[in-house]
Parts: sequence; C-alpha cells; structure tokens
Amino acid sequence: MLLNGMDPEDFALIGSLLEPVQLEAKTVLERPGEPISFVYFPDEGMLSVISRFETSRDVEVGVVGREGMSGTPLLLNDGRSTYATNVQVSGYAQRLPADVLTEALRTSRRLHDHLLRFVRAAEIQTASTASANGRAKLEERLARWLLMTHDRLSSDRLDVTHELLATMLACRRPGVTVTLHLIEGKGLIRSNRGHIIILDREGLEQAANGSYGLAESEYTRLLGQDFRARNSRRTAPVAASADSAEQG
Repeated sequence: MLLNGMDPEDFALIGSLLEPVQLEAKTVLERPGEPISFVYFPDEGMLSVISRFETSRDVEVGVVGREGMSGTPLLLNDGRSTYATNVQVSGYAQRLPADVLTEALRTSRRLHDHLLRFVRAAEIQTASTASANGRAKLEERLARWLLMTHDRLSSDRLDVTHELLATMLACRRPGVTVTLHLIEGKGLIRSNRGHIIILDREGLEQAANGSYGLAESEYTRLLGQDFRARNSRRTAPVAASADSAEQG
C-alpha cells in the first residue's frame, strides 16, 4: 500500500528496481547490529520486529504487512537495524536494494515525507503494544494480536502455533492455550493444531477491550488509507499459505 500511495514521479525512482520475491516463514530479513541490505514492501504475509533481551528470550515489538515496509532505520539516516525482522507469516513482497532507496530519498523530499509517515504510524503501533503488554489482560492482548494479523492477510486462517503466540506475547505457552480455549468458547475463533480461523471479527474487537484500534486509525489519518480487514464474518474460507521463499 505504501508503493500505491506514492506520487508517480517518486515511484519512477524505484519502480524498475523492485524485485518480486516470495517470503518463507522464519526467514530472517534483518539482524541486530548488521547493515540493512534490502527493504521489503510486503504484498501478502506478515513480518515481525523482534527485540531480544537475552538468549532465547524474544519479544515482538511490531508487525508489518501490506501496509508497510521493513528497513525503516534507513529513513532515519541509520543503515543498521537495532532489532531482528523475521517473516512471521509466509507471503510475497517487493524487494528493493537499500542503497537504491537511500538515493531516492536524497532525490525526493516528497518520497521521504511519505515514508516517514509510515515510520510515525509504526511508532504508534509500538507504543500501543507496550501499553497493551503493561496493562491489558492476556485475553485482550491475544485478541489484539489476532486482529492485527488478520488485518494483514487475505485469509481468515492464521497459520500460527501456541508456542509462537507465547513468544510474540511474552508469556508462557500454557497460558496461551487456556486463553485460546476461552476465546474459542465464545465462538470468536476456531483453533486447530498449527492454525487459527477467525469466525467473529467484531467479537474479537470487543474482546480486545480497547487495546486494538488506535494505531490502525492513526495509520489511516497519516497515510489516507485503511488497510484493515473490514468484514465481520461468522464463517471463514481456509486458504493455504505460501510454501516457497526467497531467503533474501
């Protein structure tokens, strides 16, 4: 969506050098302290921005899908990533060499301003995540995460394990399992081994209890587009996820 929102003259600076690539879950796109080589504009799938406090203790601090891009430090004159960026849900994206983007930013202030608005939206999302982690109950946080993931996919099926959810939400796996059962018991989702199907989006928004929505509304204000899944569906088609990848 960021590419679609560019002025045609700005898009012309990078368009011919964009490379379509497939993304496989668990692929690492950026590592802490290492130079950023490529920027990814997802068309489908989801990236996770991960903070690591210590070995094997990861916490998700941001998610990126069709509304955004990786490599945002480049927009702030920093060529290295502080956090890891991993492919959380398989999909595909447009890939651009970092040096091409950097040169385009020097050429067009309008392009830079456009992408900086996404940086601001991502900052608000991170702050909302910190607020939810600090104050919301696990059921509310889990409902929020499911909604954020659903926003960024074309399917009502989310390929995710209990173990992954525990890592993303910085909690214990048994707590995730119990909470999923609670949400499923309300008819909001169907949880099977390795995936979750969204059945009632409006119900999930109520379950999130105010922890979801601010960052999404601010994205619309800043970039003039609403990327969210707008349908409130009671039944859900099941779509297979991508199974091939470009390692980047």
